[in-house]
Amino acid sequence: MAMILKRSVIHPLIAMIVALEAFVFRAAIVVAQDVPKNVDVNVDVKGPNSGGTVWYGNWWVWAIGIAVFLIIIVALTNRSRTDVVER
Repeated sequence: MAMILKRSVIHPLIAMIVALEAFVFRAAIVVAQDVPKNVDVNVDVKGPNSGGTVWYGNWWVWAIGIAVFLIIIVALTNRSRTDVVER
């Protein structure tokens, strides 16, 4: 009987300790993410080729990609059925 009583007291105590530790660590993480008020962000939107566009911005790249994709889909779905035996 004493073992059952001891076990039932220890488990809630361990659960409360684990919950307290989780709360403290979460609070520390939230406080650590506080951003200072004087943040100066400078974003450079011009990349290495600032005079032109990127390769995937050209229409012909998309046309070739779609054509290759359709050829692969047609090739995979249009296979002959040689494994079917007719009687």
